[in-house]
Amino acid sequence: MSVSMSENLTRRVLAFVIEHPGTKLVAVEEALGVSRIEVGRTLRALMDQGKIRRDEDRRQYFPI
Repeated sequence: MSVSMSENLTRRVLAFVIEHPGTKLVAVEEALGVSRIEVGRTLRALMDQGKIRRDEDRRQYFPI
């Protein structure tokens, strides 16, 4: 995946989490039509950047 495609996916995933706080990975995957692996990597990167957080018990993602 090219850098611009990766940046676009990152923006799309972040926007989805902001619009749907408490979302789960599968919801992002289905809504954006992207593979679970790519969504998972992107969510992890956004967590590492401090832009989202994950509720470990419920496996839900929230914007920060």
